[in-house]
Amino acid sequence: MTLWFLVTRNLLRRPLRLVLTVLPMCLAFVGFSIIIGIDNAYDVEYELDEKQRVVTINRQSIVQPLNESSVARIRELPHTTAVTFVTWFGGYFQKPDQVFSQYAVDLDSYFKVFPDIQLSAEAEQVWLQDPRAVLITPQLAARFNWRPGDKITLTTSIWTRKNFSNDWTFIVAGEYTPEAGTEPEALLLKHKFLDQNRLFGRGLSSFFVTRVADGVDTVTAMNTIDALFENSKTPTFTSKESSFAESFRRQLGDLALMTKLVLAIAILVVFLLTSSSMAQSVVERKRELAIFSAIGFSRLKIAALLLAENILIVCAAMTIAVVVTGVTAWSLQALLTDGPFADIELRTGDILQIAAVAVSLGMAGAFFPLLQVLRKDLAIHLKSAV
Repeated sequence: MTLWFLVTRNLLRRPLRLVLTVLPMCLAFVGFSIIIGIDNAYDVEYELDEKQRVVTINRQSIVQPLNESSVARIRELPHTTAVTFVTWFGGYFQKPDQVFSQYAVDLDSYFKVFPDIQLSAEAEQVWLQDPRAVLITPQLAARFNWRPGDKITLTTSIWTRKNFSNDWTFIVAGEYTPEAGTEPEALLLKHKFLDQNRLFGRGLSSFFVTRVADGVDTVTAMNTIDALFENSKTPTFTSKESSFAESFRRQLGDLALMTKLVLAIAILVVFLLTSSSMAQSVVERKRELAIFSAIGFSRLKIAALLLAENILIVCAAMTIAVVVTGVTAWSLQALLTDGPFADIELRTGDILQIAAVAVSLGMAGAFFPLLQVLRKDLAIHLKSAV
């Protein structure tokens, strides 16, 4: 009889217990795997770092505004080639759950900072002529079936119009092609139109975007910008565009913290289940283990047999969880056309990480029961085995 034969026969001896042991472990690993998949969906494309751009916000919070006049001071720095200011509009279309990114941008400087944005001549003409004109990405246009010339109304709880209404009507000028790594669903409106019609906040913006000169270290540029406003009324915090975009997109909460909490719960559940299962197995099979000892099995070989069973149970739960997560991700991609939940995925490194956690938990959960096996004289149970 091989060790593998003994392991599989022992595992299948009590199918109901095996299922009841594997199922809670599987649920724990599924939760952990899905959180990792969501975290991956929020990863920013790091092509943004190649654009040599940095983003400046108020040091207190992005909710606190910055003075647009401060842009002129950044423009005077030798390492900058272009600077623009942007304000988050924060509206929704028809229903509160129909949200997407909307930015009020400066007409004169925005496309100097984002030169790779492309739009047709027709869209550009309407965009320049009509104060209410907005530009939308192709994916956003497909989502709501918007066409050039359509009038759309966005409702925002942030900006109130001078007539005390929170409804803003815009005209679709056309589509624009966003840069790689930026948001696929976004709308650009004119900052001047927002400024002229909002009840409060004139001359304020949410953040600045600076394009750093080639050959200049972005970290040096970030420190220089922040030093410029160190002693002002609105001290700043500047970061790389990729870091800012990632933090801005993670509006569901701190997924890194959530991942750690779910991992801690998964580890606790699996550890308790494996320890309990192993301890119960050792007690129930003490006569069987005594026979193994009598026919020549060493204590280490018996311990290896039990350890292999424990690791196999945990790995089976882990494998089922990864498959369930993969099927879930595939289903969401088929059902959803946008949003982070449409991009849930488990990468090879994530699967290896989960596998390492599973094997480690299988070994850790078997530690104390196996310690008893190695310490006790198994032969004392031999009489009751006959």
